Amino acid sequence: MLKKIENYYWTLKYLKKSQLCYLLKNRLKRGKKAIVRVKAPKTSVLPLWIEELDENKEYLARFSVEEILKGNVTLLHERGKPEGKNWENPDKSHLWNFNLHYLEFLIPLAAAYKEEADARYYRCFRRYCRRWIQDNEDGSKDGWHPYTISLRLTNLWICLSGFGEIVQMDMEFLQELEDSMYAQYLHLQKTLERHLLGNHYFENIKAVLLGALYFQETEVYQKYRKLLQNEIKEQILADGVHYERSLMYHKIILEDLMRVARVMMETDDAPFYKELWDTIKKMINALYSIEGDMGHTPLFNDAGDGVARPYESLFCAALYGFTILPEWRPTFKEAGYYCLENNNLKLIFDAGEIAPDYMPGHGHCDGLSFELSIAKVPLFVNAGTGQYQGPLRAYFRSTAAHNTVVVDGEEQSECWGEHRVGKRIRKVSGSCGEDWVKGSLTSCTRKRHSRKITLKEVDERHTLTILDKVQGHAKAYLHLAPGFEYRQIGKHIVVKFAGRDLRRICEIKVEKNDQVTIHREGTLCSYAPEFGKIEQIQVLEIAWDGRDKAHKIEIKFG
Repeated sequence: MLKKIENYYWTLKYLKKSQLCYLLKNRLKRGKKAIVRVKAPKTSVLPLWIEELDENKEYLARFSVEEILKGNVTLLHERGKPEGKNWENPDKSHLWNFNLHYLEFLIPLAAAYKEEADARYYRCFRRYCRRWIQDNEDGSKDGWHPYTISLRLTNLWICLSGFGEIVQMDMEFLQELEDSMYAQYLHLQKTLERHLLGNHYFENIKAVLLGALYFQETEVYQKYRKLLQNEIKEQILADGVHYERSLMYHKIILEDLMRVARVMMETDDAPFYKELWDTIKKMINALYSIEGDMGHTPLFNDAGDGVARPYESLFCAALYGFTILPEWRPTFKEAGYYCLENNNLKLIFDAGEIAPDYMPGHGHCDGLSFELSIAKVPLFVNAGTGQYQGPLRAYFRSTAAHNTVVVDGEEQSECWGEHRVGKRIRKVSGSCGEDWVKGSLTSCTRKRHSRKITLKEVDERHTLTILDKVQGHAKAYLHLAPGFEYRQIGKHIVVKFAGRDLRRICEIKVEKNDQVTIHREGTLCSYAPEFGKIEQIQVLEIAWDGRDKAHKIEIKFG
């Protein structure tokens, strides 16, 4: 009980005063239902369909159109039926139910219609929209949560843009849909997630801004234009990285800004478009530098593939829609990410804060961890996220789930609940040179850890050298991506392809008195490249007693 009180104290300590006020207001308004029956005003078309994003084959492959036509949908690797009580299915996670309410699975129907001009895709779209309206007419629960409204409205406007003339001619249905969307738009303005802020609040503001343009409400547009400008300045760091330091959420916010900028092209608000363009450019540069050649979404903080739009589609949209070409750079000091490249090796190092102080819900204990890919194939990976609710949530946020060091069995930060952080790392710093990166931090229990990683050619072999300094008993972890395995030969550890292929990828050399353990099963071997997809991988544990002297791990490739 005392520990829980302490966790609440340290969690609340970092919140803004405004968040505490809105938390209290939300408690007082809890249970108040939305007004669901209103008459929509005159509307305009929003040109939100972006071919490079919405017709991208990798993106569309996430969904089975034939399955959707038959009344089912697979989200986060789990299948369900969007109707009746299934909108709040108690047998599925809260995250799955949230995703169902986004109605993102309707976008592939619009893409199929654009390609085949088959009206059955439109009829299916109409059927799902009416089903959602009918099944959620009580104005409460997840369907009327401000975050699901924000994503659902945007996805519906994307679909209306994609279907084009066929939906504009279906006036009875269009009026029914617009009345519902207007009710959602009005309710969203009353329930903005000011208590939470971060990407949720960004999505709220973006959706209302687009709604103000769609429903032609000039005063609302001017108000939310200013709010969005403020959030861009707050949430997009000077180096172009989204401040929650998750490449997945970075890509989601980048897409949001592209959508808004696409609409701005059709208005006379040139200054706002220029501001959006400049931000998109910074974010594209950061994404290109950090995720480029990694082969997947880097798994720092809450992240995974299959949620944000694919990496390549965002670059195509930036190029063809906004004439933006990315520029590479190795250092993102504000976010704390640093990049090393040598031949076909690419390393990303995290020496940044866990998250914004007042919004750490997507933060992990990944300080001084790294990921490494070889020839665009992930080799050393962090464990991922996998779920927001469930028994593995605590593990995926833990220090041992990342390629870093656990000191005296203690966590870097106190991550608790689903999205909370109490005491956290401090005195975090990082820097990099042409062939090295380094950083240091002090844990929530005042344990100091410093690390330097070099990547250079030694004796005609590319060599990664990791130097760690700690005071206490240390355990370093190296998580292998699927498709690779460890094999121990004396004190040397060999990394090879899984199975009978005997080719060596690299050889890991540790110090004489180190205790080495290869984990092949159990919670420590859990790996989630996507939400809802959990695999077993091999994890190398290297233990030693630190005395503030540099401890060396050497990895030779080839």
